[in-house]
Amino acid sequence: MVQPPNRPTLKTLAELTGLSQSTVSLALRGGKNLKTETRDRVLKTAKEIGYVPDRAGVRLRTGRTNSIGLILDGREDSIGFTRYLMHGISTEAHKSNFNVNVYPQFSRAESEETMLRLVRSGLVDGIILTHTEPQDRRVKLLLEMDFPFVTHGRTELFTEHAYHDFNSEKFIDLAFEIFTARKVKNLLAILSDSYTTNNSLVKRLFEDHCKQMEINGEVFEYSHGAEGHIATLRSMSMSILDQQAPVDGILCENELDAISVATGLRDTEYPGWKDIALVTKQTSDLLPALYPSVIGIKETIYDSGVELARLLIALMNGDAPANLQTLSEPVVDKSHLR
Repeated sequence: MVQPPNRPTLKTLAELTGLSQSTVSLALRGGKNLKTETRDRVLKTAKEIGYVPDRAGVRLRTGRTNSIGLILDGREDSIGFTRYLMHGISTEAHKSNFNVNVYPQFSRAESEETMLRLVRSGLVDGIILTHTEPQDRRVKLLLEMDFPFVTHGRTELFTEHAYHDFNSEKFIDLAFEIFTARKVKNLLAILSDSYTTNNSLVKRLFEDHCKQMEINGEVFEYSHGAEGHIATLRSMSMSILDQQAPVDGILCENELDAISVATGLRDTEYPGWKDIALVTKQTSDLLPALYPSVIGIKETIYDSGVELARLLIALMNGDAPANLQTLSEPVVDKSHLR
């Protein structure tokens, strides 16, 4: 392929940095064996001169596309999830000269079909999957095909695979520390009926903690991805204060649900609604701005994106999957204390 006039090449970078073309190429791929200052010098020079690798040439020389496929669940309704995750993945991937191609999917069948097409066509070097299930068929297929991948979420499969996940065990521990401190007696968990490993884990942990701490606990499940579920939660929350044993603690799995519930409670005009201990996983700064009394336990999705890209690149560079399994630690947002 003829290079357009004045387009910087690998040779240009080598001449400007005083390094060999092979060293420059290795630095652009994030080579671990190079000194940090060498990698930084190459990346800085590449950015200054506007160097863009010839993807067709890279693939011919190395068999790689230098592209990562991110298969997203388009039904995800956690505030900011998609934006922050994509930002984190792209930031980390670009450090090793990888492009990120995003494929939003709205069903498991569609997700699986897209994944298989990417693998068979050789369009990407590795795949990031989100919203894993305990016996995730997509993960099983990728393991069988021996194709590099990492998941945002765990599975219950016997074979080891790379993953990064939210520490839901710690999330529930922190939530119940708050409920205990607030002397909650009647607790309601609002969860979707999704089949993700995380959802199953949170539900089981919630029920176990209620039993251990002798708290009356109930689970309200709504249909994952269903239209109108926000209005459903708002209406439901307006009625919970009319029960014989009024709810004095609520656990939500995402901010959007918590905002819907808080809005319903506020609209009852019951003066003590702010005294209900409402705890939720928090993924943005919107919640404390709207409802400062709601207690958020934060997951930093941007950092999760960075970690997912780091794990996948390490896997493609030969690290063992068993060494590429990490959890993000939840942190209680202190905004409600101000």
